[in-house]
Amino acid sequence: MRPHSTRVLLAWQAVVFVLMLGVWELGSHLTDPTWTSRPTLVAVRLFELFKGEIYKHLAVTIGEIAMGLVLGGVLGSIGGLWLGNAKYLGTLLRPIVVTLYNVPLVTLAPLFIVWFGFGMQSKVVLVAIAVFFVVFFNAFSGAQKVDEDILESMRLMGATRYEIFVKVVFPASMAWIVAGFKIAFPYSLMAATTGEMLAARDGLGSLLAKSAARFDMTGVYTILLVLMVIGMLMADFAVRSENYLLRWRNAKQ
Repeated sequence: MRPHSTRVLLAWQAVVFVLMLGVWELGSHLTDPTWTSRPTLVAVRLFELFKGEIYKHLAVTIGEIAMGLVLGGVLGSIGGLWLGNAKYLGTLLRPIVVTLYNVPLVTLAPLFIVWFGFGMQSKVVLVAIAVFFVVFFNAFSGAQKVDEDILESMRLMGATRYEIFVKVVFPASMAWIVAGFKIAFPYSLMAATTGEMLAARDGLGSLLAKSAARFDMTGVYTILLVLMVIGMLMADFAVRSENYLLRWRNAKQ
């Protein structure tokens, strides 16, 4: 897309966003704002939160997401590549992994809270589980789609299983793994927030649950706005990371 077209698109998006806020503000003045709040009230609450209270909760949520992404992503990559490269073992164990994946994530939250308590540990595990399965299946698919002729050629040249894995399977699966991390980013935010809403002392999900319990709709919309911004920043970071790590694709084109 040309720069001029991009600027026009962004301008129209800004206009639509402002119109939506205007309709929201006007509607709240014409009706009871108890359940809808107002953009102006949300802006005031946001300003009050960023005077200091929200930073602790932001740090907790982002910390849970970061640790869960690293833990789940690394284990998912290793597990997916290993089982994808081991044809018989992968065929044997894949149905078990699929069965575990089909268990709703939110149902596991109480179990992890009982095991790991109300602190960050239970939320980190919840995020790691969510990330693990997404990255696992991508890495598994990438490893299985490696050209069999290349693998056979490596074997004929006397390459060991380790050399084949490091020099062929892992590089060929890199695009799949990076795509898995990109998909896993929103899941990590969802898992961390869900765990915090169910049982936590700190975190944005905890703030959201407390506001909802008090029927404080301004507080609810404020935290939702913060979560949406975080989600947008994470999505942008994921795209930029993918473009950087897989920059060789653009070079080939």
